[in-house]
Amino acid sequence: MPTQLHSQARMMHYIAIVTGIVSFFRSLGGVVGLTLMSSVVNNKVSNAFANSPVANSNLSSLSSIQNLSPSVLSAIQGAFADAIHWAYIAILPFACISAISCFFLREVKIERSREEEQRKEERQKATDAELGDVPQGSNISGSPREHKPRIKVYGPVGGIIWLLQALGDKMEWRK
Repeated sequence: MPTQLHSQARMMHYIAIVTGIVSFFRSLGGVVGLTLMSSVVNNKVSNAFANSPVANSNLSSLSSIQNLSPSVLSAIQGAFADAIHWAYIAILPFACISAISCFFLREVKIERSREEEQRKEERQKATDAELGDVPQGSNISGSPREHKPRIKVYGPVGGIIWLLQALGDKMEWRK
């Protein structure tokens, strides 16, 4: 029994470490991607207007940009459209490498002990009873209530679905 508790504590420790690493690399990837894309846009736009009269224009505010002639404004819009196009092309190899590397990751199944599963089932039954999702024939507050079974989806989508189902149970929309 002590070794089982020790292994569960170690597993929870690993979950915390992995969650922290995922958050760190997600943030790092966003910073690197934003840096790469913004440098590509800046370089493309500055190269497009290096030897043109637009480079000498005052483009510090929206009102100054709106006062430009339609041909110059069209040239600026075209340069930015081309620069943004190339920024996405520059980030495409990293996205492809990330997608391909995801296929080589193996699934790690986190298993719970029998006692932990029983505690989870008891908590789920208590929550279901509180929300009105009780077994048929149970008599809570004088009348038996029947509800459709809950959809089991995990993650943020599951949280939203659970919230809508709980709201439906409380408002008696799900009968």
